[in-house]
Amino acid sequence: MDLNDYWQENKRFLVTVAAGVVVFGIGSMLVGKYFGNELRSRRLAAIATGNKLAHDAMYTPDQLRVAQEENDALQKAVETLAKACAFTPRAQFVLDPKRGSPSNQYFAVVSSVREDLLRQSGRANMRLPEDLGLPALSPTREPDIARYLEAFDMVDRVVRMALSTGADRIDKIEIRLDPKLYSREGVGRVELTRVTMSFSGKSAPLQQLLLVSQQPDEKDVNGIALGGPLLIDRAEMVPTRTGTEASLDVTFVCARVVMDEPHPE
Repeated sequence: MDLNDYWQENKRFLVTVAAGVVVFGIGSMLVGKYFGNELRSRRLAAIATGNKLAHDAMYTPDQLRVAQEENDALQKAVETLAKACAFTPRAQFVLDPKRGSPSNQYFAVVSSVREDLLRQSGRANMRLPEDLGLPALSPTREPDIARYLEAFDMVDRVVRMALSTGADRIDKIEIRLDPKLYSREGVGRVELTRVTMSFSGKSAPLQQLLLVSQQPDEKDVNGIALGGPLLIDRAEMVPTRTGTEASLDVTFVCARVVMDEPHPE
């Protein structure tokens, strides 16, 4: 096949290729004319920056020392705040492998504490929900059991405080685990189990209850340590129409603070 035949058969393709080469050449010349200097300066700047990063120290030893001192101070501040916010359950309400299975420990603690609180409230003529805010179906997973026991510790403390201040009635107790506990993103740095309690009766004991809940190393009438102050998320006190009584709704918080990177249990 001679060149004339090849041209006749492929002239459209050859013309397209030639036009593309011409356009590319013109474009390259325009880029070089209008942006060549800027492109060269950017390349030189990139090379200089790379050499500086590779060979020059970014910070002086004094700057590194100051940064380390600031980091240590911030770390100590975080630890102090975490200890102040985190709820520390008493030994009775903490799972211990030496005391048997988590379920058996849960039933034993709930049974003994509930019996004692109902007996104490009966003697003081204070009305108290028999379920004490615990779920109707007992938890079966160990993480849930651990958290319900912590919340039950909070319930025990507040009920004993109410008894010591002479409160008339505890109308409702509700325990809610952190809704993000089993979510994909997790609870993050702070996990919050909320214990909401509704009181009613004479206003003076209810006011005293709030004050007592914020006292350090508080003890009930029987000398049982209650370990305040307790963290409160919300509190609302409203007088009744007669003005002689009031209702108090309080949400206490059992906070777990994660110091390391959060990870699913």
